[in-house]
Amino acid sequence: MENKSYFINKKLNSRQYFDVHKSISTKSKRSDSRFTSIFESNFLSSKRSQITIFIILGLIIVVSIVIIFLFFKTPELKIVDENNPQAFIESCTREAVDEAIDLLSKRGSDINPYGYISYKGENIAYLCYNEEFYKSCINQRPLLVEHIENEITNHIMPVVAECFFDLKSKLEKRYSIDESEIKIKTKLQSGHVSVKIDKNFKMIRKDEVRDFNEFRMNSVHPIYEFAKISMEIVNQEITFCNFDELGFNIIHPEYDVKKFITGDSDIIYNIKDIATGEEFTFAVRSCTLPAGF
Repeated sequence: MENKSYFINKKLNSRQYFDVHKSISTKSKRSDSRFTSIFESNFLSSKRSQITIFIILGLIIVVSIVIIFLFFKTPELKIVDENNPQAFIESCTREAVDEAIDLLSKRGSDINPYGYISYKGENIAYLCYNEEFYKSCINQRPLLVEHIENEITNHIMPVVAECFFDLKSKLEKRYSIDESEIKIKTKLQSGHVSVKIDKNFKMIRKDEVRDFNEFRMNSVHPIYEFAKISMEIVNQEITFCNFDELGFNIIHPEYDVKKFITGDSDIIYNIKDIATGEEFTFAVRSCTLPAGF
């Protein structure tokens, strides 16, 4: 009997052990499964973070390269065609002429104004001026077209001389260069500016001689028309102490003339060519009234 009881107890203990072991094993598997799930989740999250970081770094590198190319361009090399030095001088002169016209248009026909009003960061020359009360202004630039031509010539003269110096430097390894003094003539015409450069530039190599005596450049710009309109405005300011810009714009829809009266009774005129978007600005002080009127 005791043996039988012992056998039964032993059997029960084995079953309990099995159940306990099974329970522990199940819990362990669940724990392992949870751990694996957490590990995989963290791993995937870490991998996504790394990919995101690489993408951001890649974008930063690309943007940096674009900025470098935009703001740190290498100087443009001007290639000289020894058969056509005219093209080199024309290109070089054009840059100086465009710069001169831009300054003249912003500053009222003077590269360096000496009778001017400061307005929006620019010194703008008076084309007509009188500081006395009630009196109409006096024309400061009666020969405005000729004045602008002279301003352009004086501005580009040293630049053109530098252009010829560069041309000579590039050619004298293959040629002997003989040259004369420079004479420049600037002409304003309807719709464009022409520059004529009189200079003898001779290229000599053994029995070969290439002789150039005249260089020309034309730039499309309505500054001639701006000068004509400015003179019309000045004449009306002298005669009537006023210019009817609204009536002018109706008759000439290709232009847009605006005027702004400052607190000191100075008038800023702005002329805009609608087709090209080019502008010309100048100042007038005429028929001013004392404070309180």
